[in-house]
Amino acid sequence: MLKELFDGFNSLLFPIENVCLFCGMKSDEIEDYLCPYCREKIEFVNRDLRVDSPYLDKVVCSLFYNNFIKEKLYSYKYYEKGYLHKPLGEILFKTFKEKFEDENIELITYVPIHKRKKAQRRYNQSELVADYLSQKLDIPLSRENLIKTKWTPVQNTLNRSQRRENLYDSFKIKDKEQFIGKEILIIDDIITTGTTMEECARVILEAGAKKVHALSITSGMKM
Repeated sequence: MLKELFDGFNSLLFPIENVCLFCGMKSDEIEDYLCPYCREKIEFVNRDLRVDSPYLDKVVCSLFYNNFIKEKLYSYKYYEKGYLHKPLGEILFKTFKEKFEDENIELITYVPIHKRKKAQRRYNQSELVADYLSQKLDIPLSRENLIKTKWTPVQNTLNRSQRRENLYDSFKIKDKEQFIGKEILIIDDIITTGTTMEECARVILEAGAKKVHALSITSGMKM
């Protein structure tokens, strides 16, 4: 119910027909919620990332992490521009069709954030794009099942081993039955070192999942 109200509120403030959701420009050439000018600034890579983890199978990001995408993701996460999940969801959809079509993805989930952080932001940016992708692909979404129970400090100043220690035992699963025997896709907005995805994948596999893949909009890792 809250999601429907949120979407309805956003549609009133930001009518999407013939309007670019990235820059607000009106155009008859809007495609996937973006104008030609903004599409030119997006660099698709659809790249497999090298994450040295026994818990993750295929790890893929959609876009090169340039200044344009950095700015849009920052606005999406911190400035209540939740409507950006639509163009970002379309970006993930394109990558999925190219990189995961041959996989047997049975369930989609997302990297959770702590309930205190969600209250501050009013939404989880990864949940919104995961929900969009779930609907586009007609693959079920596991919502609020993988949860973050421990508040952790900001990670952007930590190295990989410090991040792993910081995150250990931060994530829990409420209903393990959802994951048992299934091939899972985890969604996040950005992969920096891969430790968050790795820790999420670990608890999902321990819950009985068969295989875990990861997909993000972009990545700060070297490509």
